[in-house]
Amino acid sequence: MSTLIDGFNAIIEDLKTDLGEGFVASDIWHSRDAHSLAGYNSQPKAVALFNEVTRTLDKTLAGSEYPALGDYYMVHLENGLLVVVSKTGDYQLGMLVDLSKTTMGILMSVVLPKLLKNLKETAQ
Repeated sequence: MSTLIDGFNAIIEDLKTDLGEGFVASDIWHSRDAHSLAGYNSQPKAVALFNEVTRTLDKTLAGSEYPALGDYYMVHLENGLLVVVSKTGDYQLGMLVDLSKTTMGILMSVVLPKLLKNLKETAQ
């Protein structure tokens, strides 16, 4: 478990570096119990909320004619903030990004592909 946690902490450190001041908060948690295993400015209530949102999205999409949830989803909030939730296997990563201090281009072209790759490799 220690190697897993070390890997998750390394992902958080990469996000700090890649997003700079645009990186507001993040948690990585197990979907079963919504308990944060690694984080930066951890938000336990947000972890519980987005764990439930992901579960509901998965269930709703499975019962509809839509394809299953992919690797991530985003929620645009007031004041230029964005939540990104990534899911791989039994783990999820949620992060809060300030779009006034970084760009969607950096997020989508640099940060997200690297994050998805590292999260998949670490969670295996």
